[in-house]
Amino acid sequence: MRECPRCEICYEDDVLVCPQDAANTKHTLPGATLLSQRYLLEKRLGRGAMGQVYLARDQNLVTRRVAVKTVRPDILSDEDLQEGEAIARFEREARAAASIRHPNVVDVTDFGKSPEGVFFLVMEYVEGETLYQLLRREGTLNIQRTAALLRQIVAGIDAAHDEGILHRDLKPANIFIMQQRRKSANATDDGFVKVGDFGLAKIVHSDRSETVSGPESRGIIGTPEYMAPEQMQQGVKLDARADIYALGTIAYHMLGGRPPFTGDITQLIAQKLLQAPPALTTLRSDISTEIERAVMHALAKDPADRPATATEWLEEFESAIKVPSEASGQGESRVVIMAPAGSEVYVDDERRGSVGRSGRVVLTSIAPGQHVLRVARSGEADDERIIEIRPDSAEQIIQAQFKGASSSEQLSPSKGGSLDSRTGTHPLVTSVVACTRCNSRFAEGTRFCGRCGNTSLQPVSNPDLRPQVVSNQAPPATVPAESNQPRLVACQRCGHQYSIATRFCGRCGIPIGSSSLTWKPPRPVEVFCKTCGSSYAASTRFCGRCGKPISP
Repeated sequence: MRECPRCEICYEDDVLVCPQDAANTKHTLPGATLLSQRYLLEKRLGRGAMGQVYLARDQNLVTRRVAVKTVRPDILSDEDLQEGEAIARFEREARAAASIRHPNVVDVTDFGKSPEGVFFLVMEYVEGETLYQLLRREGTLNIQRTAALLRQIVAGIDAAHDEGILHRDLKPANIFIMQQRRKSANATDDGFVKVGDFGLAKIVHSDRSETVSGPESRGIIGTPEYMAPEQMQQGVKLDARADIYALGTIAYHMLGGRPPFTGDITQLIAQKLLQAPPALTTLRSDISTEIERAVMHALAKDPADRPATATEWLEEFESAIKVPSEASGQGESRVVIMAPAGSEVYVDDERRGSVGRSGRVVLTSIAPGQHVLRVARSGEADDERIIEIRPDSAEQIIQAQFKGASSSEQLSPSKGGSLDSRTGTHPLVTSVVACTRCNSRFAEGTRFCGRCGNTSLQPVSNPDLRPQVVSNQAPPATVPAESNQPRLVACQRCGHQYSIATRFCGRCGIPIGSSSLTWKPPRPVEVFCKTCGSSYAASTRFCGRCGKPISP
């Protein structure tokens, strides 16, 4: 089977050039696109450390779309295992994952090995976005949204623990948010949550923590940023408290904008085994000490110091929410950009500040809605993404991510093998447009440059920019006059708000200023005779052919 590196559509081996993009296809899997005589692979959804994920159509139920995850045979086998033992382990763990039946868990419906030797799992196709994509777009979530998502995540984790199954690789990229049609404009729920990839870490990696006579460990398979310290030690038996640690790490990321520990694999292991996580209140000022205590309880280094079950920890977290925070009631929204010292922060190509020794820049004058954030640092590729500023007053913390940063590239949260993780070559995504005159960048949909008023805008294709879900909440048309509100200016035609330095409306192109503008229809430059259809200059009053009066 071959696939296009741009659009990632799957083709048979005889298709050497993609008919959609005219790009040369490449060989990816042995065999045809019809896997195991049942699942027709249509498009690659993602690629991770454990294999690749494809969108497929079940030929027995033609209207049903599924996600097929192939497992690399080299990580299934082991020098100390015969081929039959590796296959038996795969089937045993796949059956265990398929035994979990819960609304908040991605169903595993089938598994097997194709005649060409491809091991695969068949799961329900979840259409939406991952928690990783949501956090990358918004940075942090308020406490109520965090609790609402955690309730559904914990429900799925508890259902697996009741079956005696551990996840072992719980992370934001494995948590899927199904976008549902809102019943009302005031609805603020994020949708239905499903937890995926149960048991995959166990399928591809026989863990010494559960069998002393098993094969030697060949390294860590998973995402170290979210793994419990005991998962990085050999000979330690794992239980449900390893997943509870991952839950605490996810909650820390949702509230603090980043995992508790970052760095390469060596740094992560040393930090998790020797250091305590940084206090959550050092990252965000509107978090109460009770909420911080509940999150830190799940992040204890010793499993004996953590809650026994996920439900017990969730009850502790929800009890902490009921205690009011001293920082609550601040009316001004704050966006905190965290980056290494010396980084420059730009919003819609307007410089907003430089990061000092504190490692952060606080922005308070950004209008609600979608914006292009770019964080530049000398010697690093710019971190450019679409962000969404919420209209509420909760803090949003956005952690800059540079390609050249000293983090584990193959084990980053977006590349740990989830159904929606994307690595390698990305399809061309048009999420940003740039002005052809001054090169200012804006979110897709802008028709006029907000700096020079130019109407010529061209799309910018950047593989780091993911397609995002547009918020259903429109920005207000007027700006309240309180002193603690950001200084904004509104377009007098469409009412869209911009920062105070914007000179032209990005939607309708008119100049933005203090004085109101009177708009009149333009005078015609050409008139036509309604009788014979002849055209003349705008000042012509009679037709030169038929003599009839010409009215504009």
